[in-house]
Amino acid sequence: MIENKFKLILWPLFYILVFFFLLHNSFSYLDPDLGWHLKVGRQIINEQAVPNRDYYNYTLEGKNWIDHEWAADALSFIIYSRAGYLCLNIFFALIMVLVLALLNLFLQKNFLKNNKNYYLSTVLIIVFQLLGLKAMAPHLGVRIQEFALLNLFFLFIILYNYNKKKNYKILFFLPPLFYFWANIHASFLIGLFILLFWLVIKLLEIILARFQIFSFIDFRDKFSLKKLSVFLLFFALSCAAVLITPYKLNIIGLIKRANGLNAFHLTHIAEWMPAYYFPIQYYQLIYLAIAGVVIIFSFAYIFNKKLAKQNKNKIVLWHFLLFLLFFILSFKSKRHFPLFFIISLPYITKFFFKNLSPADKALLSFKNNQILKFFIQAIIIVSLLSAAAVLILKTNFTSDPFSSKKFCRQYPCEAVSFLKNGPQYFKERIFANYGWGGYIIWSWPGKKLFIDGRLPQYPYAGQTLLAEYFEFFKEGAAEKKLNEYNIRLVLMNKFRLIKLNWFEKYILGLNEENINKKQRFLEDYLKKSAGWKLIYEDGHSYAYQKQ
Repeated sequence: MIENKFKLILWPLFYILVFFFLLHNSFSYLDPDLGWHLKVGRQIINEQAVPNRDYYNYTLEGKNWIDHEWAADALSFIIYSRAGYLCLNIFFALIMVLVLALLNLFLQKNFLKNNKNYYLSTVLIIVFQLLGLKAMAPHLGVRIQEFALLNLFFLFIILYNYNKKKNYKILFFLPPLFYFWANIHASFLIGLFILLFWLVIKLLEIILARFQIFSFIDFRDKFSLKKLSVFLLFFALSCAAVLITPYKLNIIGLIKRANGLNAFHLTHIAEWMPAYYFPIQYYQLIYLAIAGVVIIFSFAYIFNKKLAKQNKNKIVLWHFLLFLLFFILSFKSKRHFPLFFIISLPYITKFFFKNLSPADKALLSFKNNQILKFFIQAIIIVSLLSAAAVLILKTNFTSDPFSSKKFCRQYPCEAVSFLKNGPQYFKERIFANYGWGGYIIWSWPGKKLFIDGRLPQYPYAGQTLLAEYFEFFKEGAAEKKLNEYNIRLVLMNKFRLIKLNWFEKYILGLNEENINKKQRFLEDYLKKSAGWKLIYEDGHSYAYQKQ
């Protein structure tokens, strides 16, 4: 009876803690893209139509533009304008709470259903969810990507259940899911890829099942060609659902944009950089290291003859390969880590619990020590309540993120205010920090930029717009590029020397000099040139005007 009451208390308290952690994380920084999300959302509401042309950059003015997040942008603006920034943060925090809670229920029902050791399974889920949450923190907050995690989870559930039950009625959820997904975030492309990936793996299973050498694969869920043809039909319906969104066939342009993300973008956009690029997200590396151990032991069990006879090393091929694929993608790009977490947690939880020895499980059951069990329960409850209280007290609440003192240490609040008060600056072509684009779009209405955070991979000047942006920072190139675009106003962040620790220097092999030289040349040129005048300066930003 006491244990049942503890279960009823534990999970609500845990997700209250998760909610306050998410809220604290959300208020700890301002997403660079929030400004343009709100601006575009307001445009959609006012015009009652999705945007098709770019009006925010003078470089791309009038060019075709597909807002793959149009529904999320409109919803974000409605919440922000009617309920305020706090409610917008709460809304996105609740999305992640929902994802983690549903993931927990899925684990309990499918992988820990016959588990007699409640404490061990609880420890595993809590530890991995907290580690994953901390590792995902840079990608969470008021971020549209959170819809991608929710949709990915639903897709995984559909595939998992269809794989087990082979009931085609489950697949009827796919078209409406993809219709919603395609209106809310471009990651629906990853979802369609996963459908195709599953189909290919199932076709492969039909072939591999004929060979004894592949006996380590669990073929109990092998499909017939007839059932796979039914799945193919629903894959086609899901693609059709994507094509009846407001952009219709133009949505295919997103595929071209995705292809535009080449090696240059993967090393110049912070969240697209590989896991081993600066700045290092250490919690992601820890989680990836654990996942790497799981992969190594999975291969070890596959080729262990003793376990093979006991049928303890069977792998579900599509889930294992999906786990392996997103593991690689997470190393290639930090942005993929949250997706990897959703895919990997079921596999990792099942792996750890399955391979613990009976002695380990007995040790953690506390079955014969009720006093110790009660003491541990009390510690857990007090710890959860205390941690939640500390987080909420330390949260930097603000009603206007665009004028918050804390956020204004990262964004040019005072500089933009100064420039807005000078009518002569509005007509001047400006070159501003790429990461400040969203902030300026919202804070300086009507001011067109060279580039902002929306279209970095747009084809431009024989390369992409982002690559052209970085041309300004090359040695000896500043004067030429500024004259080429008739730019008469530069608003940039001050150069700050970055110091690397020993791990980043000697283990990861990062080079301080290469990291620190990126913005020096433009700043040095403006300082030394007689044709440019410093018109504004504060602790972290400066503005120059051409004379």
